[in-house]
Amino acid sequence: MYHIKDDQRSRRSSEMIYSGLAKLMREKDFAAITVKELVEAAQVGRTTFYRNFDEIVDVLHMRCDQVFEGLVRYIQEYRQTHTHDSGTQLLKPVLRYFYLHSELLELLMKAKRGDIAQESFRRLVAPFKPMFRMVYGVEEAYVDYILAIRIGAITSILTHWIETGKQQAPDELADKLSAMIENTVTLDQWL
Repeated sequence: MYHIKDDQRSRRSSEMIYSGLAKLMREKDFAAITVKELVEAAQVGRTTFYRNFDEIVDVLHMRCDQVFEGLVRYIQEYRQTHTHDSGTQLLKPVLRYFYLHSELLELLMKAKRGDIAQESFRRLVAPFKPMFRMVYGVEEAYVDYILAIRIGAITSILTHWIETGKQQAPDELADKLSAMIENTVTLDQWL
């Protein structure tokens, strides 16, 4: 678990630690990185690391939470300025955001830790469960399935898109995928 205090020093230290980890992850396997190597790469003390994190994977959890919090702000701003775009209200801003902010997802994919992104995404959308329940008109017990489908689809789309070098423009990909899904009659046909 990470526990960053809400002060400039702690935020700066945690950013330095993430930067050091990102550098090391580009050079070697995530599983092979030690705390000793990380604090050297980040140019912080071991005590600073343990003041903010329990273990190295917590650095990825922290950064992922930060990235997804930025995504929520981006989606909110997008919806305010693109009210006519209801068909791709979620996918377009997600793709646009990760077109510019894909470094973390690339590192998670390299480390085979996409589960961290899915966990962050799940925690992030949890407060919106009542809205999903109302929009889809389902009982509470089924809201998690709706979220699992949406999170799974979005993370799979992002993973494939990033792995293939983001060859399609974000809006083009969102429009194409939205059209394909709209033409789908049942979930069985879509799956």
